[in-house]
Amino acid sequence: MILFFIPILFLLFSCSDISNTGNSLIDIDLKPPVLETVLLENSNSLSIEFDEPVTFSKEDYNSDPQLPLKSWVIKENVITFQFKEDQVPGKMYKCRGDVSDDSGNTLSFIIRYYGWNPNVPELVINEFNPEGSGNNPDTIELFVLSKGNSAGLTLFLGTKNNYNSSYILPDLDVEIGDYIIIHMRPENLSEEITETNDKTESGGKLFSDSAWDLWADKDNPISGKNGVITLYSNPFGEIIDAVPYSNRVTADSEDYHGWTATTINMIEELSFLNIWQDTDGFIRPEDAVFSEGTTGTRSICRNSSSYDSNSRDDWHIVPTGEKSFGDANSDNIHIP
Repeated sequence: MILFFIPILFLLFSCSDISNTGNSLIDIDLKPPVLETVLLENSNSLSIEFDEPVTFSKEDYNSDPQLPLKSWVIKENVITFQFKEDQVPGKMYKCRGDVSDDSGNTLSFIIRYYGWNPNVPELVINEFNPEGSGNNPDTIELFVLSKGNSAGLTLFLGTKNNYNSSYILPDLDVEIGDYIIIHMRPENLSEEITETNDKTESGGKLFSDSAWDLWADKDNPISGKNGVITLYSNPFGEIIDAVPYSNRVTADSEDYHGWTATTINMIEELSFLNIWQDTDGFIRPEDAVFSEGTTGTRSICRNSSSYDSNSRDDWHIVPTGEKSFGDANSDNIHIP
């Protein structure tokens, strides 16, 4: 089961029969239902949970793009929609509907969600150059550990609730050992082609004929020497991998526990997920990957086997010129 907390755009209005003046106003329910969570469990259903039992009419529902309703079931405060067609993996849908509670209070809601991907591969963030420039612009590499499809996987510069930018991966079948290069600072060149069928289609800076080259649709610079990069199963899904990095120490900022004002919320969210090891509940700058010394040609990467223990010990900065996007990482270490 995947559980999403979805941003909701909604209009609220309520109505109640208050003609009986013998009843105290405090006994009258004027509060509309509240949408709490959205759940995806397979490719042809969607469940929406409210904070109280609701009623629903098919006439009050529509989807963009179209996803016709086959049926729906209401069990107390949960509506489960069954669709006539399967969702397209990774495709964004917008769903609109109206519900009402037993007192006639009505909620109109719009939610967005991404089509169920039943074949999410296992991946790790493998290499990145947050101080990219010139011929070596900011780039992030993923390494594939299990076969699957990348549709809907989302890379955040930050965390899913606190981020500077994001990139949603396309429908791409990947194999064990594949490299995926995400070019974060495109130059709008004709040869910058997002590859989904042929690894040799793309050109552009830092392209690789042995990797899948994917290009962001706008300029998304990676945050310098202090930041967080995360990978999720979809924009509202479960975290797959993360790497916090810093050149600071806790004593550098009393207000932000050593972090900067732009990174502290990301770090607090990542700490809550308990994905980074040996942190005693909070990721200090000293717990993060050390970033001092990285440049466009001195990337931060895992070792050549792409080992992952979810700790700073997995990472190092390579010597000048030994970045390796699209190939096995160098085990050589930059010495200042």
